Amino acid sequence: MDKFIQGCMKIKNMSVKEVRALIDANLENGVNVFDHADIYGAGECETLFGKALKEVPGLREKIVIQTKCGIVKDLSCHRYDNSTNYILDCVHKSLKRLGVEKIDRLLIHRPDALLSPEEIAKAFDRLQGDGVVDTFGVSNFSSGQIALLKNSLRQKIEYDQVRVSIAHCPMIENGINYNRYNDAGVNRDYGTLEYCRLNKIQIQCYSPYKGINKSFIGDNLHYRTLNKLLKQYAFKYGVEPNAIAAAWLLKHPAGFAVINGTTKPERVAQIVKAKDITLTRSEWYELYKSVGRLLP
Repeated sequence: MDKFIQGCMKIKNMSVKEVRALIDANLENGVNVFDHADIYGAGECETLFGKALKEVPGLREKIVIQTKCGIVKDLSCHRYDNSTNYILDCVHKSLKRLGVEKIDRLLIHRPDALLSPEEIAKAFDRLQGDGVVDTFGVSNFSSGQIALLKNSLRQKIEYDQVRVSIAHCPMIENGINYNRYNDAGVNRDYGTLEYCRLNKIQIQCYSPYKGINKSFIGDNLHYRTLNKLLKQYAFKYGVEPNAIAAAWLLKHPAGFAVINGTTKPERVAQIVKAKDITLTRSEWYELYKSVGRLLP
């Protein structure tokens, strides 16, 4: 099961040489999954990544390529589209941009309000039958939406990509505050955390270091107590604060995967040290409460 995934949303303005260095840094640190989406850089991120792959013979075989589709950003209307033809078109364009014959993992980026499970099933069957996609998942889908989709699919939904961090974890808060008359007890998660655990769907945590508008690491204006604890535990474990934030997610028994969006190779090495850290239960809860949360 993956512990870390390299996000490729921010590579658009990097050189091919820099992208190769980022790939190498991840492989050297045991990370071989690279997360894309057709809308990242309007497709330019996939194109750049494909150029980096071409420069090193055999590199493609060492990595897992994951990409997403379903968000449409054009001049006519920003919308979501989970229709058969749209999914098929997106995948073939991604294959061309990446310069590969197969995508290892395809995720539906966001649920379309007009979602038809049969339409997605038809696309998945075609893609799997043609041998251009190995496994499938979703992103930002609730438990009910996954169950609805699952009812029409031959394939297993393997992943659900969701925003989760110390500063943003309603799916964890709701479980702790069940049956309480407080804001944290409001069901924003629809039992997705438990559903994914029961159905062995890995939750991929995106924006793992994001607070209100930006990274909470170093943001003492909004997260003073959290940063104090991050520094304290970083010193204790001999790592950087971002590794502690990642270790907080990895501590959860659901088996989260952490998506790192960094474009700096040296930071990859810093963050993956989290896999060797086991926070105590007390440390985990102190970090959880450091953003102002109360236990019932």
